[in-house]
Amino acid sequence: MNKQPVSAEHEIARYFNSPAATSAAESEVITQIAAELLSTHEFVTNKAIIARLIEKLETEHDVVKLDVYRHALEAMILKAPDETFA
Repeated sequence: MNKQPVSAEHEIARYFNSPAATSAAESEVITQIAAELLSTHEFVTNKAIIARLIEKLETEHDVVKLDVYRHALEAMILKAPDETFA
């Protein structure tokens, strides 16, 4: 029986919606970044998501958003090294 390939967005959503993953806000940020990467035809990897999170941390001034980005970055760093989603 052939398995259909799973989309990158589905894989990211599945991981970050698991109970041990992250908060809803962090999951939403990571999913949004993955969608941005896909829309520009880039690969969705831990490295790419981490780079985008660092960019957001460097440019954001809202303290609440900075906290969400920091926690999302921590979640990405704690994942398996450079697991590719797409």
